[in-house]
Amino acid sequence: MRQDHRAENLRSIARFQITKSQWVIATVALFSILALGVASLTQSNQTLRQSAMLSDVETPAASIIFTQRETLVYATRLAQWSNGGTTRRSVQIARNLLAQRLAVIDMSGRSMGSRAKSSYWKAIKAADEVVAAAPVGVLPESMHTQINDQVFPIIDQILSEARKLVVSYQRSTDRETEKGLRDAASRNQLSLVLFYLSLFFSGLFLLLNVRTNFKSYREAGKVLDEEQRRLESTIAELQQARTTVEELNNLNDAKNAFIATVNHELRTPLTSIIGYIDIIREENDPSKKSETAQYLDILDRNAQILLNLVESMLTLSKIDSNQAELNYEKVWINEVVDNAIFTMKPQAIKSGITITLDNDDEYFVAGDAGQLTQVFINLVGNAVKFSPRDSTIAITLSSLRKETGVDCARISIADSGIGIPKEDIEHLFTRFFRAKNAVLDHFQGTGLGLSIVSQVLQRHRGTIGVDSTQGVGTTFTVEIPLYLTSEEKMIQDRRTDVLNRAITALEKSTPETARATTHEIGGALGFYGFATIGADILEYSRTVTDEVIPSQESFEITKNHFLAELRNELSKIEGVSNG
Repeated sequence: MRQDHRAENLRSIARFQITKSQWVIATVALFSILALGVASLTQSNQTLRQSAMLSDVETPAASIIFTQRETLVYATRLAQWSNGGTTRRSVQIARNLLAQRLAVIDMSGRSMGSRAKSSYWKAIKAADEVVAAAPVGVLPESMHTQINDQVFPIIDQILSEARKLVVSYQRSTDRETEKGLRDAASRNQLSLVLFYLSLFFSGLFLLLNVRTNFKSYREAGKVLDEEQRRLESTIAELQQARTTVEELNNLNDAKNAFIATVNHELRTPLTSIIGYIDIIREENDPSKKSETAQYLDILDRNAQILLNLVESMLTLSKIDSNQAELNYEKVWINEVVDNAIFTMKPQAIKSGITITLDNDDEYFVAGDAGQLTQVFINLVGNAVKFSPRDSTIAITLSSLRKETGVDCARISIADSGIGIPKEDIEHLFTRFFRAKNAVLDHFQGTGLGLSIVSQVLQRHRGTIGVDSTQGVGTTFTVEIPLYLTSEEKMIQDRRTDVLNRAITALEKSTPETARATTHEIGGALGFYGFATIGADILEYSRTVTDEVIPSQESFEITKNHFLAELRNELSKIEGVSNG
């Protein structure tokens, strides 16, 4: 039949009368379609390269920000030292840290030092010479004026050059992005031109062909339908190309949103840092030493806010782009929680807060120890930050078996802090969201920590719950599936199949086969973790003997009861799998 159909098509085409001009038009249309296909393939490859470029922007940006921070720290130490606020060794330590940061090579293959201009290095060298020529230890008061005259112009130049480094990188990034967008627009225009050319010449060819072959119209109908399908395929390719363009625009929007957010959030702490540096620069009276220390505390706090914000945003960016791949291994969750407590202990001691840990056993989960440590550092850190002085944070480790039969480690972190308004709880794990009372009470934060916690736990198939009362306290509860050996994992994977087999066998059973059937499936269910229903079915099998066969009515009642329980267990497992 297919050969006859093709032969009929060939005979229909043979009856067509095609002029030379129609041949030319058909050839142009064909080349237009082929060119459109090539352009679409090129556009897809360019989209992938553009996505990689946007991802590569993040690492140099982070390196430049860290270099800016170390430069600010070094300039602050110089200002302190010139006024007798610290020792020469403290300045030299800050200089060594800056040198290490300038030597770091990022993913672009360049170090921050290679990006800096010669004027930046001249300013650093001038500062080194002043420090090296000064006496060891705290600068004598008699030399304050002399050293200030030498140091403060150098500090101005160092800060100016550091800002130029950031601006230079931003401009280069903008130029690359703008060039990519212009290239994409040009390719899109070319694709559209080729598409319209193919439509125009294909339509013109069909029109002229119909005019010259009107008598053969019906015979050529199938061939025309095939041509129509080709046109629809071309339109589908164009739609795909448009979708690719939209994805590129979304990537560009994401990049713009990222840079805009970073600039917005960095502006306030940076402005504060620069402002207080100016105050320190003007501070020459030793009697105001306590105020200088206060200003430096403010500088340090704002710099820490800046660092936490950048690190959080880079972590989220890596998670979004699947760069933060999980290294699944057997993780001792007790140690992870203990490490988080150890990390946050200095802050807790400073606030007079006691952290208690209640372990009833050792628990192991499958996952990435580094990412899980970040989860509990965020949660314990929040508990310390929002708890009142001389209060207690209670951390409890336990285990539980969920209704689905999955065994989990359960970690609860309870504090007696300010609590969370009820209307804010559902938004807690949204990026940049902060509870109203935290904002009103001027607690520091970026609104990114809990978002990172939520996403890391999702990747570990874990969950997090919140129980909070405003003014009383908050309890976060984390549940993570326990680590399974290969045998345990095999049993876990076969639970659904065992339930289905048990349901099928029980549905087909009769009073005569009840004993053998219930004995077999009862033992299997118990082995695969369905202890309660398995024990009930085994107990029933012992009541049935060859002499005592249950009636059809009583057996149907018992069978339907067991089937309902088995289907209920199956729905629980399938509900988790689908979720």
